[in-house]
Amino acid sequence: MARNKKLGIIVPYRNREEQLEEFKKSIVKHLNKHKIPYEIIIVHQDDAKLFNRGMLLNIGFVYSEKLKCDYVVFHDVDMIPMIVDYSYSEIPLHLANEFKKGEDREIFDEYFGGVTLFPSRYFSKIDGYSNKYWGCENIVTGKQIVRAHV
Repeated sequence: MARNKKLGIIVPYRNREEQLEEFKKSIVKHLNKHKIPYEIIIVHQDDAKLFNRGMLLNIGFVYSEKLKCDYVVFHDVDMIPMIVDYSYSEIPLHLANEFKKGEDREIFDEYFGGVTLFPSRYFSKIDGYSNKYWGCENIVTGKQIVRAHV
């Protein structure tokens, strides 16, 4: 049954203490309300290096496997859950597609980032995010999903 599936929330993070605290309070409240078993995995990057979101998410995924999560949501720290369904899905889903009025966010056909859900087996199937790209890992991952027929 999908209700018993354990979720790993993976958050790449650097230098956003206030956003992180607000995010943690909001996500915990949301997941507890919907009775979803979860682990929150914050992956912090050293401030001296370029922010490599893809690599941080891959590291978080490895931890989620150790914690026996059945599925993961890769979640930007600045996207606070409001009306989002974090329950298990058999297919990858892009969950960040509606924003508060006035928020400046661009969503386009190839964008698969911000908040994305993967059953763990499918994320393994596409071999994770690329560690080579800065800023376009979401587009590359979206194309990997299509190529893998996930």
